[in-house]
Amino acid sequence: MLKTCSLPPAYRVFRPPGINMIALFNLFLDICLLRKGPQDIPVSAALLQLSVAIYAFVGLVLLLANLNITQAFTLVVLDLGLLLGLTYGVLNILGRGARFAQTVTALAGTGLLLELIAWPLAIWIGQANLRQEAAALPSLLYLALLGWNIVITGHILRHALSTTLAFGVLYAFGYLMSFWMLSDWLVPTG
Repeated sequence: MLKTCSLPPAYRVFRPPGINMIALFNLFLDICLLRKGPQDIPVSAALLQLSVAIYAFVGLVLLLANLNITQAFTLVVLDLGLLLGLTYGVLNILGRGARFAQTVTALAGTGLLLELIAWPLAIWIGQANLRQEAAALPSLLYLALLGWNIVITGHILRHALSTTLAFGVLYAFGYLMSFWMLSDWLVPTG
């Protein structure tokens, strides 16, 4: 007699109840392709927590390709602080605080997908630097990915803030510049 196979306990712990993970992946992909927005994400504290936790973990692992653990952890904490703090502040100032969970879930989920794409590029760049080789191609691909991240963030914020794509992109660019300036201050590079 065959036993039924159940999911491992770790998967059950990290899977929000009632959320189909494949459908969620497709939803984040559609947001990355600008076909859907944060309003299409179910409001769920569990989904918000899961998205942010996985985004932070993958970001940490990605940064470890080129930084030590202290530097990587510092940058992840900075990223999360800006992501959560600025999003909360702007949404509440504009009277749209109820959109916080969906907005942050969208930002973290799409950020996670982009981190997974950036991962091999970061390793490629790091290995080229170790061998003192030119890293022009992976650097250009990484720059293109960064540009697309700004567009995606602008798209999400356009919907969350009920504004134009131009304002959303401007906010995303300001967020990125703030992150870079603070990260240079907190984790100076040689």
